[in-house]
Amino acid sequence: MGNGTRPITGANLIAGSESAQGPASFQAHHPATGENGTVAFSDATGEEIAAAVESATTAFQEYRSWSSARVAELLRAAADEVEALGDQLYEVADAETGLGRPRLETERARTCGQLRAFAAHVESGSHVEAIIDHADPDATPPRPDLRRMRVALGPVAVFGASNFPLAFGVPGGDTCSALAAGCPVVIKAHPSHPGTSELCARALISAAERVGAPAGIVSMVHGRGPDVGRALVLAEGIRAVGFTGSFQAGRALYDLAAGRPHPIPVFAEMGSVNPLFVTQRALRSRGAQIAQGFAASMTMGTGQFCTKPGLAFVPTGDDAEAFVGAVADALRDVGAGVMLNAGIRDALVERLAHTRAITGVQDVLTPANSDGDGVRCAPSLLAVEWDTFVANPELGEEHFGPVAIVVRYHQGQLPDALAGVDGTLSISVHGEDADLDDLLAVRDRMVERAGRVVWNGFPTGVAVAAAQHHGGPYPATTDPRHTSVGITAIDRFLRPVAFQDAPDALLPSALREDNPLGIRRLVDGAWR
Repeated sequence: MGNGTRPITGANLIAGSESAQGPASFQAHHPATGENGTVAFSDATGEEIAAAVESATTAFQEYRSWSSARVAELLRAAADEVEALGDQLYEVADAETGLGRPRLETERARTCGQLRAFAAHVESGSHVEAIIDHADPDATPPRPDLRRMRVALGPVAVFGASNFPLAFGVPGGDTCSALAAGCPVVIKAHPSHPGTSELCARALISAAERVGAPAGIVSMVHGRGPDVGRALVLAEGIRAVGFTGSFQAGRALYDLAAGRPHPIPVFAEMGSVNPLFVTQRALRSRGAQIAQGFAASMTMGTGQFCTKPGLAFVPTGDDAEAFVGAVADALRDVGAGVMLNAGIRDALVERLAHTRAITGVQDVLTPANSDGDGVRCAPSLLAVEWDTFVANPELGEEHFGPVAIVVRYHQGQLPDALAGVDGTLSISVHGEDADLDDLLAVRDRMVERAGRVVWNGFPTGVAVAAAQHHGGPYPATTDPRHTSVGITAIDRFLRPVAFQDAPDALLPSALREDNPLGIRRLVDGAWR
């Protein structure tokens, strides 16, 4: 196990070795202080990217045949090594993100917890979904012996996210679910936290060495601009992409992968507006309480969560005006928070100026210039009438940061309001028991639009659980069938294969007649 102190050199890590063929071209920017880091990082060259992908392809030939027990050992070793980074990880990550130690401690616990959860999942063998249908010569027509299971896709390109440097970064959900599936990873470090990324990559490499994994099972490359990411997606040996980030970048990678001679899947989670709907009864009985919760949820992490509720639909009238005022009062107490980087802050400022210029948009809360050093932003609150929202579809798009829009609607317009929402990660509904019949009538509309429906709660805080679904219809994700949180995230990096009339000696262990792995299988229509 590591000793908690590791070097940060700024190099790319290719199959366990440092490589810095290109010039050291950028430093981390510390958003809370405005200072630059002291380590210069090298963008990966085309040759380094090719070497990382080639080593992952070579490693796959061995890793794909590993037993579930060995894969689980690797994942648990990875969790141990990330924990062994100790205070160094918190210090570097806080400097690069401004997230603060308490948030980073929680995120590290989540990251290591999901690594260990995937270890337990693959040990059970359920992820291969073994199905056996024995031959039936008396069927019409006669049926052959068929045996089906899922196998690893191959090397996966993982793009670290800016807002979760651990849980969606180098050791995060995409990486650990790909490794759990039997896929080596080539990770594109996020330039907002390159030192954190390097530390975590070194931890994963140490874990691989501990368990005797092939050297190419984990590589990490740096890249400040889009060229490194493009080259990685186009590399012939890459078989899938995991991405969390902006819509523009996610869609660009998706289009790029679709244009390859042999297209590959891109599982991109691209954020959403996560609308919140409040019924008249709920607004009247506890509008102030809902307003407080909404303000807290929309400013959590300075509004830089993909699950931030960016729209609140409330029935028009005096209660709606009280709700708007209560949200504004709560936001005045929040103050300016640290943004992840200047690019995100500048994009939000530009987007917000465009939104404010739309006729009919009411500027409820306009923050004063943010005080303090670094990259900061104070909350903003806007309000519109239903007709204005309908006439301006851009009001339904994400403002990534501490910004929200309250939409006043008439109670009878709830079905239309739901129809006006684009694909989203979540929809939250605040109602009373007396509203259940009305809400049941529009439940299917909610399901059409969202990957998660939240009752009398708020969407921030995504539990890492087997039943979780962190995904949604486009444009929230590029593939609504899959989640990036929870053990079913492994499904993205597996594909089915069937064996027909194959001799037992040729079959993978999961499909052999005597079930040497002792896993649960669907045999002739019954679970055994």
